[in-house]
Amino acid sequence: MRPSAPAHSGMPGPKTYIGWWGDMGSLPQKGIKTYGVSPYRQRAMAGALNGYIFNGFSRVMGHLPYAAPPLLFFYGVYYWSKKKYEYFNSKQGHYDNLINEGVIKPGQYERPTVEPIGH
Repeated sequence: MRPSAPAHSGMPGPKTYIGWWGDMGSLPQKGIKTYGVSPYRQRAMAGALNGYIFNGFSRVMGHLPYAAPPLLFFYGVYYWSKKKYEYFNSKQGHYDNLINEGVIKPGQYERPTVEPIGH
């Protein structure tokens, strides 16, 4: 009985059809063109500002009908809540809240008035 041939991890011998990686033994490919630009010649931001000046306005105007109503609505909610918060934390708001809760009766105490601070 003959022992099996040892397994080699080197390059295949001369009589094999499939060669080593990148050298498959077939004819070279034709008709494949590759182009590239040197990184020293590339201009990444070439025309960016010019393109925005002429195209950006029309893009913004095209999206305005979809963006403006929600923005106006939420600004209105913000404005309303800010005014309500300021009222509830004022002397008048505290006074009206005590009347609504029934802690005091209307006219029981002098109604607070806020006067400007004199300098």
